[in-house]
Amino acid sequence: MYRSVPVVFHAVLLSMSLTFSTACAQDAQDPTRLMLSFYNVLYSDIPEWQAHYNNNMVPVMEQMVEDGSLAGFGVRMHHTGGKYNLRMSLTGTDDTDFEEVATRIATTIAEKDPEGMERTERMILSHYDEIWNLGRRNLETPNDAAYIYENFFQVNRADLGRWNELWEPLFPVFDGLMSQGLMKGYLVEEHNMGGEYNWKVLAFFDEWDNIDDVQVLFFENVPLDHEFWTFPIAHRDEIWERMPEMN
Repeated sequence: MYRSVPVVFHAVLLSMSLTFSTACAQDAQDPTRLMLSFYNVLYSDIPEWQAHYNNNMVPVMEQMVEDGSLAGFGVRMHHTGGKYNLRMSLTGTDDTDFEEVATRIATTIAEKDPEGMERTERMILSHYDEIWNLGRRNLETPNDAAYIYENFFQVNRADLGRWNELWEPLFPVFDGLMSQGLMKGYLVEEHNMGGEYNWKVLAFFDEWDNIDDVQVLFFENVPLDHEFWTFPIAHRDEIWERMPEMN
């Protein structure tokens, strides 16, 4: 653990949330891993936090994407479910050293705006971090989606092989929903470190009403008496919306 920047801000930076690219040219690398964090910030502080993120964090991370240190980054705000109201990520490849990346970002920002960095740290009331391996996907511009529907599953490790087999017929269904304009994309993530769950699938939407339509079609393909539902030990849903401009 490095000692040149505060530990809390180190955690903040290790997490920037689910997305492979920003509006900039950030598709130079094919990401394979995601450092994901969830944060609680007073809602009244979110505009100030967002200003610090846009003005201080984003320029540094954009440069890191350009030089190949990162594959991408992003941020989302809570809409439905879960315990936290901000969701952030850094995406990288198997070779990405997330701690080294976080140190570089924190050091650069501390030199530019030490008071702003301290203030941002104090806004964070609670958080936790997870690392996920990125799997099956059909997704091009996740940051453009209005909503992310995140489905967490806990499946016994001995059953993951069969669980993945049961998902295979569903991906063509998702592809069809995308061709109909009901979904913007999907992504499978498999647990690497941290958190309570070991498998999840994320669905990306542009329209809120499409979420209900897709759920209906999903359960038509896997009704509750399907073998599929014998494997989840635990499950949680969260919906995250695109971060609105508040400043």
